[in-house]
Amino acid sequence: MTEYLHVAFGSKAVLQNVRNEHLDHKLLMMVDDEDKSRYQLLEKTTDKKSIFAMPTTYEILASRGETSDIRGWMNFTFITLNDAERDNFIRRYNAYEEGMDEHGFISSFLLQRNDNQHQLVMLSTWNMKSDWELWHAKNDFPLRQYESSNSLYGLMRKQYSFAAFSKQNM
Repeated sequence: MTEYLHVAFGSKAVLQNVRNEHLDHKLLMMVDDEDKSRYQLLEKTTDKKSIFAMPTTYEILASRGETSDIRGWMNFTFITLNDAERDNFIRRYNAYEEGMDEHGFISSFLLQRNDNQHQLVMLSTWNMKSDWELWHAKNDFPLRQYESSNSLYGLMRKQYSFAAFSKQNM
C-alpha cells in the first residue's frame, strides 16, 4: 500500500491550532534546528489527500529501519535529478540502505514530491544529531558525490527536532 508524507509549514501557534482541530490524526510538530521560529507539521498516512490547506506532499518510494512511526532527530536531504539520474539514485538508495547499521540510525525514507517527480528527498531519522554527523563524516557517505556538485543537483539540507525536545541539545 502506498504511503504519503504530508507537510505543512508555519508558526508554532498556527500549526498548533491545526493540530488541535485534527486530534484524530497523528500530526508531528517539528522545529527547524537553524531557525527556532519555523515549524512544520508532518503526517505519514496512506491517504493521498491531506488535511492541510496547502500541503507539500511526498510519496514514500522506499523505506528502511523502524518505519511504523516517525521519531527522532530528522535530516531532510533534497536533491533534483533528471529521469535517468532519478532511477539510478533510487536503485542506489535501495542497495545502500539495505545494509544500514550506523550507530543511532532509526529509519530512512526515500520521498518523491507529488508536484515535481524530479525532486527526491531522503529523510533519515536518528537518536541524536551527533549520530548523523558521524555518519556524514565517513568517507563512504552515500551522498558525497552529489555534495561535490551541489549546484548541479540543487542539494539542500534541512534539519528538524520534535518541538517538545527543541530545548535539548540533540
